[in-house]
Amino acid sequence: MKNKKNNEIVVYLISLLAFAFLIFIAIYFQTTTPYNKVALDLGFAKIAWYAVFILTGLIIAVVWSIQEFRLKGIKEDFLFDALFWSVPLAIIGSRIYYVIFDPVKDYNTILDILDVTRGGLSIHGVVITVFVFLIFYSKKKNVNFWLIMDIVAVGFLLGQIIGRWGNFMNQEAYGPAIESTTILNILPTFIKDQMFINGFYHHPTFLYEGIWNTIGLILILIIRRKRIFKVGDHFALYLIWYGFGRGLIIEPLRIGGAQYDALRFLGLPVNVYLSIILFFIGGLFLIYFKNKYNPNLGFYKDVSRQGK
Repeated sequence: MKNKKNNEIVVYLISLLAFAFLIFIAIYFQTTTPYNKVALDLGFAKIAWYAVFILTGLIIAVVWSIQEFRLKGIKEDFLFDALFWSVPLAIIGSRIYYVIFDPVKDYNTILDILDVTRGGLSIHGVVITVFVFLIFYSKKKNVNFWLIMDIVAVGFLLGQIIGRWGNFMNQEAYGPAIESTTILNILPTFIKDQMFINGFYHHPTFLYEGIWNTIGLILILIIRRKRIFKVGDHFALYLIWYGFGRGLIIEPLRIGGAQYDALRFLGLPVNVYLSIILFFIGGLFLIYFKNKYNPNLGFYKDVSRQGK
């Protein structure tokens, strides 16, 4: 048990160092702001920093999930097979979510709708798609759905924390102009310089959201090793934590990003409504109804083998 805990800590530290090194590489060789959005120009194609951070978040989430799968006695084949289907489906679901709430509706063909190179993806669509997919896939593979969602919740947080730095490189996901000299003095210079837009330093809401999600991630990592919450509750806690932070703190503060500005309903960002309803309220209902109608799931900490 001690060796497993030590291995877990090593994985966390290596992941943190890899993430910090990626940020360092992304900005160290840049001499002017705004920073170049392109990480690698191959001539025939360009790889954006946004894609690099998203992919890095996915890889680290997979590494963490493999470790947890082994601990819970779930075959790793389930994870890789699920990724094969869920990743492309999540991209499509994320895009469709955006298109549904996009008031511009500049889509003439089905290819326009699915063209992610035009921008417009949403984490809300990703979560919905993955949730629905895993309901059927876990049943087909005879694996505990709620246990899988508890593990996936950690992956979601990791992906969101790391992926937000892609928004940073694109000068997206920022708030109003900073009026507090205290905040200006606290923020690292490289962040302030990238958030200097239209003559003002703007609140880096991408960073605020990342800090909020990091706190939530640490809490879940701690409590899932305690006999406190049952199987499935950690996913519900993720929904509550993320929904509260995104819907009531981050989204009302955000003003920046052309893609973000398009997603509005009745004058407010659609993500405010969806974050509160889908995530926060959804998480509360999930904890209540899951434990009421399926009280025999047991504690997450006690699960050490695959179960239906």
